[in-house]
Amino acid sequence: MPKKHPPRVSIFRIYGLLTGAILLCVVLFVLFYSSGGAQILLVEQAALEQAALDALPTPTPTPEPAPVSTAGRLFAFQENGLWGYKNAAGEVAILPQFSSAEDFGAEDDLAFAAQDGLYGLINRSGQWVAQPAWSAFLPFSEGRAAVESGEKWGFVDESGVLVIGYNFREVGSFSCGRAMARTASSYGYIDPLGNMAVSEKFRYAGQFENDMAFAGVGDSNYIVNKAGDPQYTLDPGVTGTVYSEGLALVQNSGTFYFINQYARQAFSGEYEDALSFSGGYAAVKSGGLWGFINSSGEQVVAPQYAQAESFSEGLAAVQDESGMWAYINTSGVLRTDFVYAEAGPFFDGYAKVRRGESWLLLDPEGQEVFLYGAPLATAEGPQSSPSPSLATSPSPTPAASPSPSSAAGSAAEEGQESSPQE
Repeated sequence: MPKKHPPRVSIFRIYGLLTGAILLCVVLFVLFYSSGGAQILLVEQAALEQAALDALPTPTPTPEPAPVSTAGRLFAFQENGLWGYKNAAGEVAILPQFSSAEDFGAEDDLAFAAQDGLYGLINRSGQWVAQPAWSAFLPFSEGRAAVESGEKWGFVDESGVLVIGYNFREVGSFSCGRAMARTASSYGYIDPLGNMAVSEKFRYAGQFENDMAFAGVGDSNYIVNKAGDPQYTLDPGVTGTVYSEGLALVQNSGTFYFINQYARQAFSGEYEDALSFSGGYAAVKSGGLWGFINSSGEQVVAPQYAQAESFSEGLAAVQDESGMWAYINTSGVLRTDFVYAEAGPFFDGYAKVRRGESWLLLDPEGQEVFLYGAPLATAEGPQSSPSPSLATSPSPTPAASPSPSSAAGSAAEEGQESSPQE
């Protein structure tokens, strides 16, 4: 019986088996990939990369600068010939871009600013609410501000809308619901709607206070009511300014004194010069020097200054013989040294002062903040004026003890309204 041999495997069969195995692997790879296997690999790779990043030191983020506050009073400042605004901390709140600018009061939403010599109204972001169109203006009073266009005056409201047309050659600010105005050569008074409430019959017409104003007809001078009717006739030669805190400053042949609401002399004092009452006190000049009296006519700060300004928020600027200014309180005590070339009134807690070529903000404690001009050598944020020695400060004249007051005011020019800004 012949011997059997195992069957031989053909090379072509082996080749076919290998080809089939390769195809099976391809099919399995495709199935694995489409089932998310590749994604699993990618996720694992991303996790490894994130772990490597997490192991690196965490960089300290750069802090965002705090926004500059535009609340409270904003002060106009100048840089490279243009005007912008700073807050009380000396931070720039509105970049310089105006040819002229007026401060924002602490409660004001609008302020006058100019571009190319014409004034408009801006908001606290520096955006125009009323486009520049006016050649001059008077500050807001009783919700109205006088503006000039084409050599005629009208009034805008606090949104910048013209509410009284350009009908007048001259106007004053509103007070007690009346504003001086004229269309020809004589003066009358208008109401807040622009109606002529008192006919144009006066030679001059002062501002109302406590429903009284000084006005003149022909050679006679009167105190008139809101209807324009004379309540009191002044003596010949006597002229007066606006009432302030119930008293009015009048003069006769170069002598100044104060009258009450009945047009009678309030107390016996007569002076070489004087300012209206403000904060319970009035600056008066005697013997060539200035001091202060209270509303009873008592001397509370002896005459000793070359010049003096009215009290505002409890402080008054006074000038020494060298021409430099300082501030005193209502007891006559120096609160700063005589270091300022110019010294403005306090308003909303600050006064503008000039020391050398530097304009500064001054608070009641004597702290200074640089505003503009040539920086002081030590001007790096708030700085203090040297505190004067109380031992060398002037003492008030012995009299009835004055009670400090924070009311502010300013003297009015005789028979005139405030000057418009131009």
